[in-house]
Amino acid sequence: MFIKPLSLTIAFLLCIMPAAHGQNVDSPPPCSAPEFRQLDFWVGDWNLWYDQGPNKPKGTAHNSITKDEYGACVITERFSMPGFTGTSLSIFHKGTGLWRQTWVDDSGNYFDLAGGPAPEGADFDFYLEQVHPKGMTSRHLRMIWQIKDEDNLVWRWQGRKTDQEDWQDLWVLYYERATDG
Repeated sequence: MFIKPLSLTIAFLLCIMPAAHGQNVDSPPPCSAPEFRQLDFWVGDWNLWYDQGPNKPKGTAHNSITKDEYGACVITERFSMPGFTGTSLSIFHKGTGLWRQTWVDDSGNYFDLAGGPAPEGADFDFYLEQVHPKGMTSRHLRMIWQIKDEDNLVWRWQGRKTDQEDWQDLWVLYYERATDG
């Protein structure tokens, strides 16, 4: 009785050991290709503000973007503002050559987005567009980043009803890198 579980354990270990030890010392670490660095401009702690309309004070928010939880492979976002919080996970997907992001928040929203560096000639630097599953007829949504410098960028949440329409800003956030002290 003891032999069978022991032999299964040994067989399991023999199967995983080559995978664990079989990595060539000269092999690059996971997610070290340049494509995995394309969204690094966003990593950091950011103070945000946005226009709430005429005769209203600026709205404020905070966004903390890290690569700590999953190493160099995944970018984790933690967004907060009065009455609203959300988080996202973003990763470069080698199979499609696109960045993928999953967003969820405390309002019950879920977004599946895909994109990457902006096409040549665009007035923005990076984008992620909502993935529309077959049969989905809701508004098309995307986010774009416009990099001003390493400490300032503009993020725009945009929408349009059809592929033929121009994108319209739905929400514009002005990012300023948070400084200590």
